[in-house]
Amino acid sequence: MNAKKSSLFVIAVLIIVLAFLIFPPKHAQSSANPEEPGGSRRRNEVVKAIERVMPAVVNIGTERIVTRDVHNGPYQNMFDEFINAQKQQKTYSLGSGFIIDKSGLVVTNAHVVNRATRIMVTLTNGKAYDANVVADDQVNDIALLSIKNPPPNLQAITCDNTGKLYLGETVIAVGNPFGLDSSISVGTLSGKMRKFTYKGRVIFSDILQTDAIVYPGNSGGPLINIDGEVIGMNMSVYENAPGIGFAIPLFRIENVIAKWMIPERFKHLYLGIIPGQRTLENDTGEIIVADIIHGSPAAEAGLRKGDVIVSFNGKKLCDLLDLSRQLIALEPDQTVTIATASGRQYAITPRKLTYRNSLENAREKLGLDLAVITPELAREIPYALDSGLVVCGILPNTPSEVKRGDLLVKINSTNINSATDLAVAMNRLHYNDTAEAVFITPVIIGGKHYLAKQKVKLPVR
Repeated sequence: MNAKKSSLFVIAVLIIVLAFLIFPPKHAQSSANPEEPGGSRRRNEVVKAIERVMPAVVNIGTERIVTRDVHNGPYQNMFDEFINAQKQQKTYSLGSGFIIDKSGLVVTNAHVVNRATRIMVTLTNGKAYDANVVADDQVNDIALLSIKNPPPNLQAITCDNTGKLYLGETVIAVGNPFGLDSSISVGTLSGKMRKFTYKGRVIFSDILQTDAIVYPGNSGGPLINIDGEVIGMNMSVYENAPGIGFAIPLFRIENVIAKWMIPERFKHLYLGIIPGQRTLENDTGEIIVADIIHGSPAAEAGLRKGDVIVSFNGKKLCDLLDLSRQLIALEPDQTVTIATASGRQYAITPRKLTYRNSLENAREKLGLDLAVITPELAREIPYALDSGLVVCGILPNTPSEVKRGDLLVKINSTNINSATDLAVAMNRLHYNDTAEAVFITPVIIGGKHYLAKQKVKLPVR
């Protein structure tokens, strides 16, 4: 009997030991991997990459006013005097974007905010803020937004500054299309330097291709690598081949926004440098002086177009965006030091730039009286705009194509969204030059209102 009890006891002990081995206690599981609660292996590199980038991904909501024909009815003639029997309606759309600077700068696709009369940026915490367009480039489909009264401690994205892209590497298309925190799809980088054609003409030749699905509303969001670094911006889905997504490469995004992220625009300081970058044979990039304004503090210090910049204020630059962030943070009377690959160092002190100077220059050099659009002036203009410069007067000997009420949008290669942009453009013009200006002008065709774009050659006086 005792032998039988002993055998049963031994069996019971073995069962308990096996149970502990097969089903370890929860505290034993957690101690196996203290970094991951519950010892879960689900929090892989993809999850970590998404966690790193999501605080910088935003939802962009826009409000537009569109003009529609009034339905023909028995009383139509009574309303013919009101905007040729047309009425305005509000439409709404959603997209994504990502924060590139803690001051509240956001990058998105230009088509996401095109013709928007109001823009709302919603962060991942659900808080929404009004924003305005700093500048946009319709050709490259890139826009830079600024959040009005941004909260402190905004998190900006981290860029891949190696310039290396690997076919087959894991990429993640991230967005915040409906203010629902996130929209994620994972795939591989399946193509680089893809050509994008429109009506038989090559528009882009550097597009990234991925099988990570770009969902509707993800346009403008970041395409990131497995390290959580931005390598591009989601732009579209190929309609005839579902499952193929495209992205604008980071290299082009940085080059475009570098023209806008300058102290002339953000601090009204006149420095005179337009930075850029160019690709080397090993696919890495170098930061260069893409353009320099004649007579500017930078030009007077000796910097020249094409100089390779290696450091700014004694610090080596990580990438072009790093330089752009430092440029817009400059303060008045702050002398900066720029070192170039030639071994030379340049000390430059920016000068104060005033709106009045730029408007007076336009009058003297181009024969145009321009006014900054204010809310009051916007109500008198026959199109929905809340910023820019409008022609309010024309001096003698100015080309007849320009009319009062026209909106100035470009001078040569400089997009004009503000008086600061005008100042930059005017400082590049010299006596006896010919400036190619682009205007938006309202026209009436068949009793309907349209906006037409026209190029006008303006002699510089």
